[in-house]
Amino acid sequence: MAYLLLAVGGVWLLFSAAALRNTLATPRLPLREELAPPAAPPRVSVIVAARDEGARIEQTVLRLLAQRDVDLEVVVVDDRSSDDTPAILSRLAGEHPSLRVVRVDALPPGWLGKCHACALGARDARSEWLLFADGDSHLREDLIARAVATAERDGASHLTLWPALNCSGALTRASVLAWGQCLAAYAPPAKINRDRGRRGIGIGAFNLVRAEAYRAIGGHEPLRMEVVDDVKLGLLLRRAGFRQRLYGGSADLECEWAHSVLGVVRAVEKNWFAGMNYNLPATVAVLTIMTALWLAGLLGPLLHPTAGWFALAGVLSPIVPAVRQAHSIGWPLRAALLAPLGFGTFIVAGAHSTLKTLLQGGIRWRDTFYPLSELRAGVVR
Repeated sequence: MAYLLLAVGGVWLLFSAAALRNTLATPRLPLREELAPPAAPPRVSVIVAARDEGARIEQTVLRLLAQRDVDLEVVVVDDRSSDDTPAILSRLAGEHPSLRVVRVDALPPGWLGKCHACALGARDARSEWLLFADGDSHLREDLIARAVATAERDGASHLTLWPALNCSGALTRASVLAWGQCLAAYAPPAKINRDRGRRGIGIGAFNLVRAEAYRAIGGHEPLRMEVVDDVKLGLLLRRAGFRQRLYGGSADLECEWAHSVLGVVRAVEKNWFAGMNYNLPATVAVLTIMTALWLAGLLGPLLHPTAGWFALAGVLSPIVPAVRQAHSIGWPLRAALLAPLGFGTFIVAGAHSTLKTLLQGGIRWRDTFYPLSELRAGVVR
């Protein structure tokens, strides 16, 4: 037992060291004065796939239209909304010539609603850059210009940002911090930004892509049945040889998210199992290993009088990178101190997502049901 607990502590310490390295290796997006001024404002088409976003779509669109130093076109694709989203968008389009609204009344077969909306929005875009953003993305007024200038400076065809998440509650925030460490372990920022490896990453709140690169990979066509389309867009661009950059954008970009632990579990209901490519054996293995490591660490002192404390120290070690993460986004220290419990949320959310998808035989998203067989057939591996 002592050796097993020593191994548990060692695994957690190695994970935390990597998480701290990833946190420190994620650069902030440069400020305007740190970048060379462009010869002319860049042309950017922002594509927002919206469904039933009446509570926040106006604020999102107005913040996009307020972007400075860019030749901007905003395309909002209204994906079968049944609330007041269409009325709000119609009024805004009448007031702002640079806003174009596209309405989807029926979803073609073989497409997820969001992926179809993104493809439709990008189809007629004539700008040199495309920005895919969520309907709840709130951008600083100079963000797009700085992001394009940074991508041009870096010679990158794709730039994505870690956003700040507007969520409340210490344990909810702790869950976000833990999840961020796991996602960074999947796609380490240092490797992404040094053009090493084949791992790629995209974040739905801010996926800036050079139009020619987007069209070179077939746009959203290969992603038409991909639930985690934002991540897989980055993966396809990376595999196609296009340079990718990942920056921290917590001071520039904020998104709405869950406001309770249960909300976190529900927020990733469709994504968690999808992120594992619906591979049940791999998912069970990951959940089993994570549960064993987490519980063995927390219960270590009860299992062995000496090695158990080392295991506990290991499971508590993610607090160190979490403190750095929390400081960078202005969250209180207590959220970082609870980060080890956030991994429990990660495990519960994974089990919930997997079981619900299997029991339903698929997922329900935007009021449309997609069978698991079709989702598995559409996975980008």
